Amino acid sequence: MLLDDTVVAIGVAVAFGDIGAWCGGMLLARMGGGLARPLSRLSPGKTWAGVLGAGMGVAAGLDVAGAFTVTLWAAVLAGCVFGDLLESMIKREAGVKDAGTWLPGFGGLLDRIDSLLVALLLAMVVTL
Repeated sequence: MLLDDTVVAIGVAVAFGDIGAWCGGMLLARMGGGLARPLSRLSPGKTWAGVLGAGMGVAAGLDVAGAFTVTLWAAVLAGCVFGDLLESMIKREAGVKDAGTWLPGFGGLLDRIDSLLVALLLAMVVTL
């Protein structure tokens, strides 16, 4: 409620960011170099290439939704990255690969909303 119409833009941006992270991780990491390095020991499959892809995806999502600002972009991107890493840490502690089977191939519901939860919190902090 506090973010008003920005919530839709953030939802779109997070979805674009998740897609961008996957595409960036798959395509850019193949090029090797520093982009292929893991982002964290918590989740070795997440690379700097994925962060770059997420950044491009979040920017595109916010632009499509007509809500692009550098501050909101940074908050949503940080939410995407940190939310995903936080969920990876929780899953690793629990000894599971996916948080459920709600979407085969994409993990569970928590896998879909991990980034959104953190991105909404950070967006609220920077916009209020």
